[in-house]
Amino acid sequence: MNKHKQELRGKKRIAEGIRLIVEEAKATGEEVGSNVNSLGMNIKQSLKGALAARNSVVMVRLNEESVAKLDELVDSGLVSSRSEAAAFLVGQGVKASDRIFSRISKKIAQIRDAKEELRKMLDDESLSE
Repeated sequence: MNKHKQELRGKKRIAEGIRLIVEEAKATGEEVGSNVNSLGMNIKQSLKGALAARNSVVMVRLNEESVAKLDELVDSGLVSSRSEAAAFLVGQGVKASDRIFSRISKKIAQIRDAKEELRKMLDDESLSE
């Protein structure tokens, strides 16, 4: 009998361990599902913002790898076309490169100021002749 009780206790411990694992797996699955849904909603909100005011048309040539990535976004249902996928990715790239674009804007402003200064200098030079 003693051996039988030990076997039952062992089986109960195994069953309890399995139950705990199953509960943890369910909880993890629910958490992952919730995170995936949240991520999907965040992406959709970002897409709506990125695609809201698309007034300009830009033609681009892409390599096959880039087109495959656009197609993945379309196939996922996050966007309805390659155009929307490209607009979203360009918008994300611009946001991610904000620091460099800020530096570029400052340099462009300096270049414009230098050009204006040169025009004024030429205008003043031609007036003095």
